[in-house]
Amino acid sequence: MIADDLLVRITAHTNDEHQADLCRSLSARLGLRPRHIVGVRLSNLTAESVDVSWITLDGGHHVTFRFPETAATPDEVLEQLGRVLTGSRC
Repeated sequence: MIADDLLVRITAHTNDEHQADLCRSLSARLGLRPRHIVGVRLSNLTAESVDVSWITLDGGHHVTFRFPETAATPDEVLEQLGRVLTGSRC
């Protein structure tokens, strides 16, 4: 089991330090140009899912992405997060 405080730190770090990466990844999944996404925020990161909120010129949006597999380690959380944000099945 992954400690909740670690998941909170991963979320905070990703939101604060990887905003451009989040915009690029989500835009690829949504089929939008990265510049059309004003901002992205992750919340409620667990070993099974993540809540993603983003703003476009059309307004705010929100979705919960379920991971294809439950993550058992922090590295697996990051791998699953990357998969759901880009829509990758690999």
